[in-house]
Amino acid sequence: MNKLPTEALGDGTKLPRYYQVYLTVRDWIYNGNYSRGAQLPTETELCDTFGVSRITVRKAVDLLSDDKLILREQGRGTFVTGATNASPPPLTGDMDQLLKRLDAMTKRSEIKELKFETVAADDETRADLNLAMGAMVQRISMVRILRGRRVGCSVSYIPADLNIEIKPDELASLSMFSILEKKGIDILSADQLIGATLADLQDAHALECAVGTPLVRNRLVVFDASYRPVEKHMATYLADFYQHRIHLVRRPDDVGKFRWAQEEADDVR
Repeated sequence: MNKLPTEALGDGTKLPRYYQVYLTVRDWIYNGNYSRGAQLPTETELCDTFGVSRITVRKAVDLLSDDKLILREQGRGTFVTGATNASPPPLTGDMDQLLKRLDAMTKRSEIKELKFETVAADDETRADLNLAMGAMVQRISMVRILRGRRVGCSVSYIPADLNIEIKPDELASLSMFSILEKKGIDILSADQLIGATLADLQDAHALECAVGTPLVRNRLVVFDASYRPVEKHMATYLADFYQHRIHLVRRPDDVGKFRWAQEEADDVR
């Protein structure tokens, strides 16, 4: 974890510093950055990371212990004991509507800090994209600007063996979804997970916001017609710029009974 200036804690929020540290580390655990059984950074490392005193870190760790998320072991360190509860069953949405929304969002915002890399997939990405050990992926990261403000940052991972060449000007007008289809990938479905989180140090640096700022995190895994994962997309948005709308309607099913269906819409305002 890279150290940011001390001002990353406290700017734009009235939360005490120890509580900001608590919220951020708790979020690391809930997001799986530190899974059950993993060892947390030492108090000294957390002090250096957040730019706070040892007393501040200890108060934050006490709260994590009260939540039964961690266990202190004398002479060994602090270990994660808790994790998030099981997720509810997913809802089914309209793929064409998702494509249209993503394209519209892309056209209304600007891209900054666009970066292309070819890297070895980490363990989580290998699992999400069903790749072999040592497999390479294209990693495309960017920050989105709306009305002069950094409102979101994202990173996409695409298997390198797809040999997809993506140009910066394409990303300025099309979503990654549409670009993949334009390149000949027959997209069949996508698994989307939207959740609430709080800005950690990395988010605070990318979005120029305070640690602890409310964010919306969007995780998307895209599948082609053969059910192969062809993209993993991770995006984080400032909560006050993001909305997710669901319109519920009654529609007849195959036997003539009317059941609730949904028409969803994501947007960055």
